[in-house]
Amino acid sequence: MNSEALHKDMKLQVYLPAGYTETVDYPVLYLLHGRGGNEKTWNKDMNVSDKATQLIKLQKIKPLIIVMPQYDNSYGTNYADQTYSKDGRQYGRYEDYLIKDLIGYVDSHYSTIADRESRYIGGLSMGGFAALFLAFTHPDLFSKSGGHSPAMFMDSTEKLGWLFKDEEMRKRTDPLYLVDQLELKNLNIYLDYGNKDMIHVINSTDQLYAKLKAKGIDVQFQTSSGGHDRNYWKANTDQYLMFYAGF
Repeated sequence: MNSEALHKDMKLQVYLPAGYTETVDYPVLYLLHGRGGNEKTWNKDMNVSDKATQLIKLQKIKPLIIVMPQYDNSYGTNYADQTYSKDGRQYGRYEDYLIKDLIGYVDSHYSTIADRESRYIGGLSMGGFAALFLAFTHPDLFSKSGGHSPAMFMDSTEKLGWLFKDEEMRKRTDPLYLVDQLELKNLNIYLDYGNKDMIHVINSTDQLYAKLKAKGIDVQFQTSSGGHDRNYWKANTDQYLMFYAGF
């Protein structure tokens, strides 16, 4: 698909449930890859399409559409007006691409239930940061969000210049900052990490969970054996799908 926000073509993989028909409207789950990943990651590393098909057959989740977009190494933010690469990361209007271009494309090309109650977003590592940020700032578009080993940081903004241009941008994009500013009452959130994950992921996720609980937000938290890798995420993919689309 062509992205108006980024002025370039972007790839995506779309899972359609068995028996998909345009006479039925389906909920949509957007799954975001981690750094160094692409639109193939969730299928190649986690077998998400096969797992969804199996869970639908077992009537553990509703039939749904799963959209897995390329969004480069961008963290999903509008870091810059122009699209460019630097030090292995990509910058541009990636939030606008995901929120405006991608959702608009999916809703116009597939038989979707185009409302927040039936639209979910989750991601792993970098994608966990992006999914939480996008859901927190666009609660009119999403009802559920998952941060799976989310790559969040508690370092000073000066040390994170590659992610936040300045303190103002951090306040607008960092889930750890946004949770203090926004209501988030209508969101259902899932957080998890492996017990051998990196310390910054563990500490920042624990802090976000505590803040969400203190505000009375509907949040689930899970931790189990594993590291910051495909083996951990693959072992938990069924749980993720049941959170988003379970009965």
